[in-house]
Amino acid sequence: MPKRNMLPGRMLVLWLSAVLMLAGCSSIPTVGPVGTASAEHKGETGEEAVFSPEGPADGASPQDIIRGFMDAGKGAADDYSVARQFLAPELANTWSPTERVTIYRSSRVVAVPEPDMFQIQLEMHGSMDSRGIRTDAPDGSTETFPVRLEQVDGQWRLSAVPDGIMVSLANFPVLFIAHNLYFYSSDYQYWVPDTRWFIQRAGIAANIVKELLVGPAPYLQGAVVSAFPAGTTMARDSVPVASGEAVVDFAAESLRDSSDLNRQQMLNQLEQNLRGLNNVTGVSMVVGQRDVDLGKGNGQLQSAVKDPSAGATQIVVSQGELAYYTDGPEPIADVPSVAEYGPRDPGVSADGSVIAFLDSREDTLLITGPGQGVRTAAEAGKFTPPSVDPRRWVWTAQPSGTGSQVFAVPPGGDRSSAAVLTAPWLEGLTVTELRVSRDGARALVVANRGGRSEVMITGLVRSPEGDPVSLTAPMTLQVPSKAGTVNRAKWASEDTVVAVQTGTEEAAPVILGTGRESEMLSPMAGIAGLSAGNGVEDIFIQTEEGIFNKVGSSWSLRTEGTQDPAFPG
Repeated sequence: MPKRNMLPGRMLVLWLSAVLMLAGCSSIPTVGPVGTASAEHKGETGEEAVFSPEGPADGASPQDIIRGFMDAGKGAADDYSVARQFLAPELANTWSPTERVTIYRSSRVVAVPEPDMFQIQLEMHGSMDSRGIRTDAPDGSTETFPVRLEQVDGQWRLSAVPDGIMVSLANFPVLFIAHNLYFYSSDYQYWVPDTRWFIQRAGIAANIVKELLVGPAPYLQGAVVSAFPAGTTMARDSVPVASGEAVVDFAAESLRDSSDLNRQQMLNQLEQNLRGLNNVTGVSMVVGQRDVDLGKGNGQLQSAVKDPSAGATQIVVSQGELAYYTDGPEPIADVPSVAEYGPRDPGVSADGSVIAFLDSREDTLLITGPGQGVRTAAEAGKFTPPSVDPRRWVWTAQPSGTGSQVFAVPPGGDRSSAAVLTAPWLEGLTVTELRVSRDGARALVVANRGGRSEVMITGLVRSPEGDPVSLTAPMTLQVPSKAGTVNRAKWASEDTVVAVQTGTEEAAPVILGTGRESEMLSPMAGIAGLSAGNGVEDIFIQTEEGIFNKVGSSWSLRTEGTQDPAFPG
């Protein structure tokens, strides 16, 4: 990927934009093992990662000042006071360290012809915005930051540098922690995760609540709901914790028009978001230091489900018929024979009432179930393997014009009653996989663009009645180049997926997530199918030999003569 060099005449524009980026290198999210933060006794939650970077030395060279400033990004104490020592006085007062975190693999400081000008050239790993939303960069990406220095009392100081800090990949997981915010699905039945990254220091609980009140990441907007209405604010910027109880103090006007049910939903949402922190066992809501009246329970409050289980049973094709598979293939009771269709890639609802599959040519979508016949739901056009959401809608995608379109067939419906969803971002993409998450609020999409694969998560926007309306602009999970051109992917948990390139050649499945580093699994030749159940240890692949399951770092043959395994969803 070619680098773009700075032109001195464009410096003002570059400073205002904060960074000179490679075209096409703004990708999307994930990384680092998810950790937990500890609560301080009678204080705020957060176990601070303590670094003590050194300030500038007398007589330091411009390169030393630049390097020192970069290193000082790991010292957050006193609003990055050490990093500010490397800046000229005026810039030290205006520089915003929390605007952006740049995560790099390697760095170079390069002089340019213009006096007192340098470039910081970084091999990128990713970046994080002020809301803790992380975006990973494609392999080989670089960014170039222009900086200027000046003499202050005979010492070099930075007089122009973009807002934000620069953190090495080695230091990032020590300084920052991944934490899932949780919002409700549109029917309040499920918790939907929104992974954010927070600096590990006192105040993590307050920062979590603040971000929760701001709302979901862009790709989830419209697909999830919050119990807290827009404009809800905290009365103070801290969340003290005493004897395991986190106390959230709200501004009085924020809750004035809320119902009892709404306030109960608020408390549930706070508990779901804060109990992931160590030493937080309960949450209370107060206004003006007085407990918020939650009213009486009337049976309307629902308990939302977090990370629904996929169960232990998969649906497969065995000897030309649909079958369930746990320890071996078993016929599905009261389901008609489908052998005449040459069934491929079946999908099943969580309750087993809806079963969808493709015919042998993969150009007809068929639906059946216990006590039902087989009906044609859609035809004409190559379809992706069907996915069945918690509301029993059947989802698939197919090529359309210069891109792809998504079909969602309602329970009991067919193509005439299907929701047909298009989106600008689907232009130029050939979708090869679409899997609705077990919370029903998101879809995992694998697509090919000009021979290059993309793995994305889009939000599913629904009407008040639950009908699919639109797809949000997605977030992208960066696939390591060594994983090849992946064309299949499955949900392994609420925030983790596994993807693979099928075909005759040897390929290695890769685990991707919104709060973890990618992980390559052991390769296997001739992978033709993939499924995933409850976590990254519950992964299956299919080859000509049969179906294998993941055992440690190896693959173990589970069964022969079956194909196209899929967990419910």
